[in-house]
Amino acid sequence: MTPFRVADRHLLLFGIRAIGVLAFAVVMACTQTSGTVRGVVTSVEGSLEEVAAFSLLVEGEELRFVSVAGGDYAFALPHLREHRLNGDPVLVGWEMVDNVRYALSLADG
Repeated sequence: MTPFRVADRHLLLFGIRAIGVLAFAVVMACTQTSGTVRGVVTSVEGSLEEVAAFSLLVEGEELRFVSVAGGDYAFALPHLREHRLNGDPVLVGWEMVDNVRYALSLADG
């Protein structure tokens, strides 16, 4: 058995790096950009009459959502404060744009 030549070692290292870059690209491509989640309200941002954003605890991760005008909401957004107090879950249909999750729909969960 002959030892690796220097050129072979460089080729092997290049191949390993290329696989790493490819794996990273695949993971980034699989990042979810929309969906529906069920979670417990942990915070509500805005005035008593208007809600600009809210956060949910979903499978141990806190996710922040920004409300949208004309969203398909089953109830007025200030009702989220009641959900925060009593711990009742909500369902949120969302879409991510420029690393911001927008709440497109909202219902009791």
